[in-house]
Amino acid sequence: MATLKAVLFDLDGTLVDSLPEIYFGVCETCRRLKVTPPPKEAVAVMIGRGVVVLVERLKRYLAIPDSIATESEMLHILVEEWNKTKGEKSEFYPGVLEGVRRLQEKGIHTAIVTNKLRSLTEDFVCVRGIEGLFDTIVAGDDCPKAKPAPDMLLRAMKELGVAPESVVMVGDSRNDALAARAAGVTVALVETGYNEGVGIGEWAREAGFTRVYPSVRHVCQAIVAGRF
Repeated sequence: MATLKAVLFDLDGTLVDSLPEIYFGVCETCRRLKVTPPPKEAVAVMIGRGVVVLVERLKRYLAIPDSIATESEMLHILVEEWNKTKGEKSEFYPGVLEGVRRLQEKGIHTAIVTNKLRSLTEDFVCVRGIEGLFDTIVAGDDCPKAKPAPDMLLRAMKELGVAPESVVMVGDSRNDALAARAAGVTVALVETGYNEGVGIGEWAREAGFTRVYPSVRHVCQAIVAGRF
């Protein structure tokens, strides 16, 4: 690839373990609707493609009729509950912050490109005090189409002023990989996330993606060492 100028990071499952926060919101939503929440493992499989799809899957899994709550009403409750946490229930994977800082020290632009809603993403970044670690943020409601469409990556590259051949997208799911492929960007997949219940290594082999790493820390180490 050309000289690396920017690295785009997915958030949930890539930079942070957000399942505890997501599951908390789901449980609180179920409590308010007076229904039994699904097990955490079932919710993990629902993660991917953003909160709207998560709500669709949750409603279908629990067979909640519109007479109890519509998808729109469930979405409103879920986001309301997440907003209360301010991202405090999500934790960075080991070595993430150090890895991103090393990239910046090398003059490489960094960005978050996440299907998470902007309000939730900004709350998380602000509460954790990491605004200076990323040159731009593109969230799930910033573009007409979220990942796996390429729109969000194209917007991030435009804001950073970089070309696709000089960019790496780091993510934990097929949505990240397919969005990057559509945008003409190199893909690095990490095994820390969810990928809708399918192991990312297995999926990557079948889909023709060869760069799979244990975590973001390993990706950043490879880039800094010139081994990417």
